[in-house]
Amino acid sequence: MAVIKIQREKSFADKVRDYKVFIDNIQVGTISESETKEFHIEEGKHIISIKIDWAGSQEIKVDIKENETITLLANNYSAKHWLVSVYYIIFVTLPHLFLKYSFEFQYSALLFIPSLAVMTYYLTIGRNKYLTLTTAKPKY
Repeated sequence: MAVIKIQREKSFADKVRDYKVFIDNIQVGTISESETKEFHIEEGKHIISIKIDWAGSQEIKVDIKENETITLLANNYSAKHWLVSVYYIIFVTLPHLFLKYSFEFQYSALLFIPSLAVMTYYLTIGRNKYLTLTTAKPKY
């Protein structure tokens, strides 16, 4: 039999929640943070994805041979993008506080619109890009 090995990386987001693993649109298990699981499947073409609540990853298509192992990495999209948090603090929160308390500017809350747009994207049309499922690079 062939093996699909999925490694879930450590991340702050979704730390205590399990990702559901789907092979050919059938849930075959779950994977917790920093966990590695193996799923034995028949050789041939398969579609693999992971989901959490309403969101998930894009589908990965694999053509696996007998006795072959394919390793995939599962992660939360935002877990690697800590720069978004830094950007949010520096260019949104601090200017908002400065404008509001220094000049009593009433409309500084409009600075939050870009972050609301990003959240809306991941709740709607980008919901299958919230998680990432990628092929692991071989270590030499």
